[in-house]
Amino acid sequence: MQTLKAWWQGIYAWLVDRPYAAGTLIHGRYRIEQVLGMGSYGITYLCLDAAANTRCVLKQVRPSKLGSNKGQPVYEYEIAVLEQLDHPQIPKLLDRFTYDRQLFFAMELVTGPNLEDLIFEEGRTMSEPEALLVILELLDIVEYLHSRELVHRDIRIPNVILQNGSLHLIDFGLARYLGDPATYIEDNLDAYVWEKQIKREVAFKSDYWGLGHFLLFLLYTTFSAPEVEDDTRTWEEELDLHPATQRLIRRLIQIDPPYENAEELRRDLEAAFSLSSKVHNSDSKLRYNKTI
Repeated sequence: MQTLKAWWQGIYAWLVDRPYAAGTLIHGRYRIEQVLGMGSYGITYLCLDAAANTRCVLKQVRPSKLGSNKGQPVYEYEIAVLEQLDHPQIPKLLDRFTYDRQLFFAMELVTGPNLEDLIFEEGRTMSEPEALLVILELLDIVEYLHSRELVHRDIRIPNVILQNGSLHLIDFGLARYLGDPATYIEDNLDAYVWEKQIKREVAFKSDYWGLGHFLLFLLYTTFSAPEVEDDTRTWEEELDLHPATQRLIRRLIQIDPPYENAEELRRDLEAAFSLSSKVHNSDSKLRYNKTI
């Protein structure tokens, strides 16, 4: 029965979740230029705002979700979150409305490549100190959110955009305030696998977990895989990192006791950056485990 239900839901979504075509004028104001993406919850467009004569991002709730607990409640929650945020590295909410019985909201457009494109399409690599600096900048944004008791829960390389040399954090669809339930379906996260429980927990440490995996992505940009791969090797064995950076990552991804606050995390980040920079700026070509 569950298989049949899932099949029907898939067919229904395919039938009704058709994006508006380029050139369509939405709400008498937003002219669609292209579809930027389709997620599990919504459809995202690049639009020209005719009233302001600027481009913006328009998000539409998937029509197939409107009658579910992932429809209007998710829409209202994300808007309530965005309305409370005012930070230069977070896109601003511009408008919300109903059009053609569909739910939309407009946001400030952040231009530039995301970190996923920089790494996998442009081949950008980062040294250990450079990667740590990126996390330090992201921590400024995360600390701002946490000061408002908000947990982003989706800090990943596609959700960070580099615009004019500054990092911007986007996509607040999974953000939750401390004390609010983690999902709209289950009462708790017990049904989820261990890793998803960590990153979806409504706690500051779930964002630190995201920063830890983000950092590992950046550090692996300089990793050269051996001709014969060994799947049993861990990141600690594959990556040549300063012990301070290793200890930092172990706490971020909760192998060791997690960080309790941003101040403690910042202190260790700055220490790891300083120590790794000294080695990277020296003439030594030896590995850390031979020099430290």
